[in-house]
Amino acid sequence: MEYFVLVNDERKGPFKIEELANKYITEDMLVWCEGMENWQKAGDVEELSDIVRQMPPEPPHLKFIKNWLTESITITAVCAMVAYLPWFWPSVAAIPFGAVAILKALRVEEYQHRKNGQMARHYANEAKKWTLWCLFAFVVAILFSVTYLIINHLVTFSLN
Repeated sequence: MEYFVLVNDERKGPFKIEELANKYITEDMLVWCEGMENWQKAGDVEELSDIVRQMPPEPPHLKFIKNWLTESITITAVCAMVAYLPWFWPSVAAIPFGAVAILKALRVEEYQHRKNGQMARHYANEAKKWTLWCLFAFVVAILFSVTYLIINHLVTFSLN
């Protein structure tokens, strides 16, 4: 019998049982073979129970993955608050970047909960990237607003 294995949401295989014994397979990994209606946990498949028992338990997920949620919420909130100040409305343009950053940061939490470190790191990098884009857009908007205020002040001063 040959089995397919789901690794990081990607189908791998088919593998013979002997091949699976040489791979790291946990009881929670999803497997499928011909004759199965749906994917099942390897620990629930009788043929694979010996292999799963031979494997050491899942290693603890000791490495902390920074999710960027606090930073993305903070910069987005600052953009929204500053946008209410007179002449600083261009900072509203940075808010969509912050919203995307928040969504990516929440995905980090989702994948950490699922114990999928690879995807959690991917979304952490995405959250960082979008947070930094939000910060960049905010700084550009502030520079634009300050430049406009200075020019406006100089023109008004020179006319008086």
